[in-house]
Amino acid sequence: MQIFLLGLRYFFIDLIGGVVRFPFWWYTHGLVFVARGGWGWISGYAKSLALNVWVKNLFVPMYGMYDWQSRIISFFMRVAQIIGRAIGVFILIILVVLFLALYVAILPVTVITFIYQFLALYV
Repeated sequence: MQIFLLGLRYFFIDLIGGVVRFPFWWYTHGLVFVARGGWGWISGYAKSLALNVWVKNLFVPMYGMYDWQSRIISFFMRVAQIIGRAIGVFILIILVVLFLALYVAILPVTVITFIYQFLALYV
């Protein structure tokens, strides 16, 4: 009988403790985990676009043609590529920030909605 009561006690302590600890985990370890994942996603996308390589080779002529027409064409093509790729990274940054804002807001919105629905049952 004592083992049953001990098991029951641990069950309820873990259940209530988990419910109480969940919001703290959500805004500490969970938020750090999601933010690191977003940063990894952004840095991986930026590496796949190789923006630093495009900037480093901005004044190097394409296809090894060193006449002035080729240099001008190469410069403007690379500038267009850099602008387009930077816009892509910027859009991804905006999406990750919006996702982080959604992550922060989802817990209180869920609790408020739950309370609202619970109170609507008894009014």
